[in-house]
Amino acid sequence: MRRRSAPIGWPRRDPRHYRFAIPNAVWEYQLRPAEFVIFSYLCYHSSTSEPTLKEIATGVHMTTDTMKKYLDSLRAKKLIGEDGTPVLKSKDKKFFTLPNEVFLLRLSPSAFVVYAYLLLIEDRRTHTCHPSYNTIAATTGLAKNTVMKGISTLSEMELITVESSSYFDKRGMKWKGNNLYTILPVRAAVDTFLQRQLRQLELDVERRRVIRRQQEYDRRHPRAALCTPAVAEAALDPAQSQEALCAR
Repeated sequence: MRRRSAPIGWPRRDPRHYRFAIPNAVWEYQLRPAEFVIFSYLCYHSSTSEPTLKEIATGVHMTTDTMKKYLDSLRAKKLIGEDGTPVLKSKDKKFFTLPNEVFLLRLSPSAFVVYAYLLLIEDRRTHTCHPSYNTIAATTGLAKNTVMKGISTLSEMELITVESSSYFDKRGMKWKGNNLYTILPVRAAVDTFLQRQLRQLELDVERRRVIRRQQEYDRRHPRAALCTPAVAEAALDPAQSQEALCAR
């Protein structure tokens, strides 16, 4: 049988091409969320090129000064070298992977960390996991409320689905169990995010167009422009008519 090849222009689904590896041992350091994001970005670049400070700041959506502060902290913890290359050393050679597109989504650092942890423990066959909020908080070093907010963000971004679960104890009493999380394909989340950005851009353009039209109208009709504050005042005091205010 003739072996089919991918059409020209279609990327081959080699994990090395669309995912990057992070050592499991990074969780032992309980990095601050911003440190974790920067370390992840450096792992993403480690097999391609050495990014400049400006590129790192842009990639992690931080100011250069803020990023440099956390970069120095990572160097002090000996997780990266002077050239910015990850040098985390551990006897545990295990890794987990993140999708390259994760940096396009502008996730908050805490949501980024929660997402990374879910990918760490997911079942590779079903892409599901069911840790408790307390377990996530203990591993990531985040507060429980911050974890819950991160889960909500990931769900809104369509990176995961969240299903509540329950169980019965030996006495037949029903208890609430841990949520079941399903990791969704990141490409769909990126498409949804870009569509939302496009809609917001269109709304901003329309808003500016309306403002320009209003300014032009006010320039041509100065009396109407003068009445505008009075009309707003009338909305607060129904006893006064707009006509009386404009006559004033």
